[in-house]
Amino acid sequence: MRLVAQGTVRRGDFALQMDLDIDVDGVVALVGASGSGKSTLLRLIGGFEPHAPVRVEVDGTRWQSAEQHPLPAHARAVATVFQEGRLFPHLTAAGNLAFAARCPDRPGVRLGMEEVVRFLDLAPLLPRYPHQLSGGQRQRVALGRALLTPAKLWLLDEPMSALDAASRREIAPYLGRLCRRHAVPIIYVSHSLPEVLTLADTALLAADGRIEEMPSLAALADASGGALGDDAGAVVTCRFKRFDPHYRLSELAFGAASLFVPGEVGNTEGEVRLHIPARDVSLAVGPVANLSILNRVAGTVDALWDHGDAVLVRVVVCDGQHLLARVTRRSVDELGLAPGVAVQALVKSASVRTSDL
Repeated sequence: MRLVAQGTVRRGDFALQMDLDIDVDGVVALVGASGSGKSTLLRLIGGFEPHAPVRVEVDGTRWQSAEQHPLPAHARAVATVFQEGRLFPHLTAAGNLAFAARCPDRPGVRLGMEEVVRFLDLAPLLPRYPHQLSGGQRQRVALGRALLTPAKLWLLDEPMSALDAASRREIAPYLGRLCRRHAVPIIYVSHSLPEVLTLADTALLAADGRIEEMPSLAALADASGGALGDDAGAVVTCRFKRFDPHYRLSELAFGAASLFVPGEVGNTEGEVRLHIPARDVSLAVGPVANLSILNRVAGTVDALWDHGDAVLVRVVVCDGQHLLARVTRRSVDELGLAPGVAVQALVKSASVRTSDL
């Protein structure tokens, strides 16, 4: 699917300039700081900014421009989930779902009621009204309503922000599988890099009043550290080597080094994508021994940036890949960290996402 979004939207002193002409296939993550224009882009595509002087085209059809009357929101083949859920307050959860299921046919995919209710565990919530639901429960119903609406594109604005961690871990892979099974692209807004890695195939970054396409998820992790806060880190690709059942560790080949991660992440010679948070990487100058940290990777400092009260250090390791480490200013001075300095990166932990979700 081809998406074109071009023009400028102004909100007070803020201006969002867009010049997107991209293929939207699979899950496209949209990442950026609060107020960077992520929700605005979704509103433009969904038809909720009809007076904005921008051009929006989806799959070769022009939905909006300064020269024509915009296609109304209900006629656009998209389903949208906003952060607040936005359920009809006078309808029960069952009524909200039934409303979506009665939506007139239009181009796109409509999932079955039974599948949506079963997976999102909505059956106990069906007789309740929105004011009787918790924030997470309302968000699950809103997500179910979107999946029951015929759509060629799903727009999800932090749809799992109100859910607990266990629900997020369960639902995120499910959304990715739905997207691929039904060939319905998703534009997915999130502040969580681990969540993005669980879902995304490609990424957009909203920053400095612009939205641009990232060449890779690794580039997103590098460019969006400030926007992602504690989730700043690197994305690297390894190869599965073996699983040690005694220690319950998977060994991954990372260039000449090995990375060990908890659990069994694969049983074939397949690709494994890792998110390694900067907060979980320490640096050493010179050889290291007798440490509890198993993951030690040789590299060279490439760049340093101020990052709040600390310094973000980029270390080039194998195959042109890199790690990010968050260290104190004192450590930078005492270790003499500067571009070109050889270091050992000590990786304390890693969040794993395999490539075959």
